[in-house]
Amino acid sequence: MTIKPRKIKRIYIIYWVLLSYIIAALVWWFIALMQQNQKMVEIRKAEITQSDSHYTSKIYSIEKERKLKIAQYVGEGSIFFLLIVTGAVFVFRAIRKQLRHSQQQQSFMMAITHELKTPIAVAKLNLETLLKHSLDETRQQRLLHNTLQEANRLNDLSNNLLLSSQIEDGGYLYNPEKTELSVITKKLIQEYMQRYPDRVITASVEENINILGDAILLQITINNLLENALKYSPKNKSINVVLCIKEAQAIFSVADQGPGIPGHEKQNIFKRHYRLGNEATKKAKGTGLGLYLVKNIIRTHNGKINVSDNPGGGSIFAFSIPLAV
Repeated sequence: MTIKPRKIKRIYIIYWVLLSYIIAALVWWFIALMQQNQKMVEIRKAEITQSDSHYTSKIYSIEKERKLKIAQYVGEGSIFFLLIVTGAVFVFRAIRKQLRHSQQQQSFMMAITHELKTPIAVAKLNLETLLKHSLDETRQQRLLHNTLQEANRLNDLSNNLLLSSQIEDGGYLYNPEKTELSVITKKLIQEYMQRYPDRVITASVEENINILGDAILLQITINNLLENALKYSPKNKSINVVLCIKEAQAIFSVADQGPGIPGHEKQNIFKRHYRLGNEATKKAKGTGLGLYLVKNIIRTHNGKINVSDNPGGGSIFAFSIPLAV
């Protein structure tokens, strides 16, 4: 369901009006009880004559009862006020979370629609061009290469959507086995060099780095990190990939030279459907699923992932996974 900004504003206005009414009603109730208590005291005092031998003790008893009533009203009022405030905070957070989730879903649906339609449209146009026109070998190869690249994008997107759904539902069966991370990394780097021949990818990959993990999940992880690095880096800038061993851990890192990530956003980027708010990143294609999957996959492998600033500008994403014993 799409919630428009005007409707969101209306929801917040109604919420604050109702909360203000409830608090005002509580204050009015408290004042009314205090006034009623004071009137009852005055009536009871008026009924006692000064000639009464127990005048002083009766007055003292009435005053004592008045103070007890005040303490009762203050105590009950404070409890009700705390309950109202606590409930209001809880409801406000729930509403804000739901509205934010709705907005994220709306953005996700727009992004996923664009991500699906674009490669399909490009592939269709390329194939129609090949069918309708007699092209030389070079142009044919270029169109076929572009079509294959768009098909790979669709495949990556499908994998991300499927895995995300399985993770949410707890339906993915983690299948750990001894896996050579070096082979997976070199294979994916080679594929990306072929998919993006105009981009510069430098790599330093140590041999025979074995971990206990799921090869499919690890491929998706590295694929998402490489895709992000290329997506957010200028086309004339290189990305640097490193895989090495440090303190019985396999360390994978990819450094880009993109716009970078503000410090307060570094934890948010791993949330599902989350995308940075600045224009430099929102212009790039994406669904906000990649880093969410990466974090969950690395956590499944008993590893850690972090993002830091690249001294040359941009970001460095790095994860560590224990080596196979």
